[in-house]
Amino acid sequence: MEQTKSKELYERALKSVPAGVHSNSRYRSPHPIYYKKADGAYLIDVDGNQYIDCIMGNGAVILGHNDQDFKDRINFYSTSGIVTGVETELSIKAAEKFLSLVPTAEQIRYTNTGTEAIMHAMVMSRAYTGKTDMAVIEGAYNGWHDAVYVSTWPDLQKAGDRSVPNSLPGASGLNEDIVKTTLVIPFNDLEIAERLLTENKHRIAALIIEPTMIDIGYIPAKKEYLQGLRKICDNLNIVLVFDELLTGFRLSPGGAQGLYGVTPDLSTFGKAISNGYMLAALSGKASIFETVTPGKGTCSFVGTYNGHQVSLAASMAFMELYEEKQVFSTLQSRTERLIAEFGKLAAKYQIKAKMQGRGGHFHWYFTDQELVDYRSAAVSDKEKYGAFIHEFAGKGVYCSPNYLLHHAISLAHTDTILDQLLTYMDESLKQTVGIKAGT
Repeated sequence: MEQTKSKELYERALKSVPAGVHSNSRYRSPHPIYYKKADGAYLIDVDGNQYIDCIMGNGAVILGHNDQDFKDRINFYSTSGIVTGVETELSIKAAEKFLSLVPTAEQIRYTNTGTEAIMHAMVMSRAYTGKTDMAVIEGAYNGWHDAVYVSTWPDLQKAGDRSVPNSLPGASGLNEDIVKTTLVIPFNDLEIAERLLTENKHRIAALIIEPTMIDIGYIPAKKEYLQGLRKICDNLNIVLVFDELLTGFRLSPGGAQGLYGVTPDLSTFGKAISNGYMLAALSGKASIFETVTPGKGTCSFVGTYNGHQVSLAASMAFMELYEEKQVFSTLQSRTERLIAEFGKLAAKYQIKAKMQGRGGHFHWYFTDQELVDYRSAAVSDKEKYGAFIHEFAGKGVYCSPNYLLHHAISLAHTDTILDQLLTYMDESLKQTVGIKAGT
């Protein structure tokens, strides 16, 4: 593909923007691609190249780009002229609608990003339990705060024994004294989790967990694992926090908690909650929200842009269309089709590879081993993934070069587009086998 204009924009951007991007995840070698338009399932770059979008705003754009019904609904809810800084009836309607879709939650407050929602959850958990420290899952990403950006995609050479994982900073610049206070536990191993949480029960205020690990692709929790954690947290006075930024509205209409039948104390939602508009939420038990209720609690929960009216209009538009168009069932059937067909292709070319996902989220792993946690995913074949994705992206698909990240489709990814994706997968797997075999 001709990318002359993207290269020119990159060279221009370097003068004002580090690496030419505002999020490191958007950087590509030798330079990032710059886009000028999005419509349905497609992105068009500044050079006029068209791509099938298989990232969809990290799963946030669930209805598709530039959806007309969505835009019409936003306009319907955005007539007041109010932007931010005050409460309106729309703020209440959006909360009521959310709670009707996620009945496991009792109350909700809106914020702007997932990291902010997690930070509020940490503060509230400390106030509620009287304890100070956090526990997180090894390999998970729960935002870039010092207390949770811990052992996120860690180097296995430094991660320590699986039964007692090391607490490693997810990046430089973090306060390592804070990082060391965070307990790291493995995913899907209830015995180790119970031992570590019990040994540290005097200091752990909250356990923050992605109920399905999507930031490393797609690795679901075992139901008995989540059920067990629920009981352990109850017994040890630990607030159980589900990070549903990626799982919300994708794994089921009620999120992962609806799918698994496990009710957390607090949950963070975002991404799909407003079809790509900037919005996140913290929901959960009314008793814990008393910590931020004036006259009852002493925690702070403030923000000029909390409950931003344009974002709430987008959320109302999304939630209504989500129900009316039966978005989940459509995405689930399409995801199942992609997974099944990819499995047939892997068998056809005798390559150890699998595709995992649900509700529009998915990822490819080049291994035949069971994937249960970060460590089992991290040893999948990085080179074969790279070879496959190089061919796949070269055919005009926007996807991640990172072998431990995630992908997503939207309602706009029709069966015809899925046919095209499967053809590209077939051709790319064939070429991958050829590269590895030297033919």
